[in-house]
Amino acid sequence: MRHRGDSFVKRFDANSYLYITKAMDYFDLSDFLPAGKGLETRFLVIAFKSDWLYPAYQSQAIVRRLKNRGCDATYCEINSTYGHDAFLVEVGEETRLIKGFLTKTYHGLK
Repeated sequence: MRHRGDSFVKRFDANSYLYITKAMDYFDLSDFLPAGKGLETRFLVIAFKSDWLYPAYQSQAIVRRLKNRGCDATYCEINSTYGHDAFLVEVGEETRLIKGFLTKTYHGLK
């Protein structure tokens, strides 16, 4: 843990990290979605079962909100034991999901 902490402070300025996390916490996608009509944009939301910082139920809520606004939203959950760092480790599974989503989007499939 000490090594990880020392490595982290060498790569990130504490103030920058505070601003980044504040921006993530306050960002609300619904501010950009017109009420009552969907967008032509398709959304892929990927969650990780063991992520404690962004739990899967929050990603599911995002997808529900998108769908309630008439948007085309797909939810995928990766079963991983790596917690929040899963997005750094489960690259193969993420790549497979994103590639499939983009292929379907390009060919106009649902």
